[in-house]
Amino acid sequence: MLLKVGQLARQISLSVRTLHHYEEIGLLSPSVRTDAGHRLYNTKDISRLYRIQALKQLGLSLLQISELIQQDVQDLPAIITQQITHLDREIVQATQLKNRLLALQNNLKSIHEPGMTNWLDTLALMNIYERYLTADEIEELNGYAQTLKQELEHDWPKMVNKLKTMMEQNVAPDTQEAKEFVIRWTEMLERLAGHNPDLLLKIYSMSSNDLEMQVESGISPAMNDYLGRIMGALHRDIFARYLTAEQMQIMEKHQRENREQWLPLITEVRAQMQLGISPESEVARVLALKWKALFEASVSGGDAEITARLRQAYDNEPLLVQGTGLDKKLFKFIRQAMDHL
Repeated sequence: MLLKVGQLARQISLSVRTLHHYEEIGLLSPSVRTDAGHRLYNTKDISRLYRIQALKQLGLSLLQISELIQQDVQDLPAIITQQITHLDREIVQATQLKNRLLALQNNLKSIHEPGMTNWLDTLALMNIYERYLTADEIEELNGYAQTLKQELEHDWPKMVNKLKTMMEQNVAPDTQEAKEFVIRWTEMLERLAGHNPDLLLKIYSMSSNDLEMQVESGISPAMNDYLGRIMGALHRDIFARYLTAEQMQIMEKHQRENREQWLPLITEVRAQMQLGISPESEVARVLALKWKALFEASVSGGDAEITARLRQAYDNEPLLVQGTGLDKKLFKFIRQAMDHL
């Protein structure tokens, strides 16, 4: 089939002016010339036009497209595959946007128009989430939040206020009140993250590193530090069931050292696990060496008996891993990697 420029433009809903521009810059020219001097597009030209439009849809400039086509870097099957991937991503994003708009529509039907502050707070949270989470993770987190909507709207603000009050009143981290509180707190976080340790670690990263998130959530770095001290007191109670008094002294001496290095290392290990690396790989070996060194420097002091007893504690006591990003899969991965040191 041979088509004049006007015919081609009508069939593909593209302007004649655009096709003329492509010809002017040497990107696409009609290959066939009739005896009367008319220039016509053939199948090969239309195939080239498809390449141009597909690459343009992927965000490339006309100059970049010209270079790729001239070098014949992109063959047609590869372009089609890229375009399908691009469309799949757009479908996911459009579905997520639709769900957000439906939720917003339902809210507007049930309450008055949100004020400026409400809109700004919502936009701020959306921007924060997008800095730390993928689109899929945001959608996953939104799903859990909808399930826990009543608790998030009523119980969570009360818990944040309770935490602030306890800290202001200097409630000691090792009191029963404080330890019962941190158990409820971490249980809520686990549920909010769908008991997904990777998502939980990203929530921690947001709350620890993002000033905007701290303002939005009302949880200051000092409050997070206070929570950490309560968690430490809870864990010491559990460890005391497995260690002698002398071993507890050794552990507590070393626990004060390098404490802040654990969360980044756990996050790094989980990231590599998500990528599917083998415990026998060189990457896993490096992580296992880091883990072993940090464990000895900040927990066991290199004491093999303390290490064995702590392993037993972590295997038997769910509260030691609740809200930490640790789980049996991670322990199994690290132990397998250490077997190959």
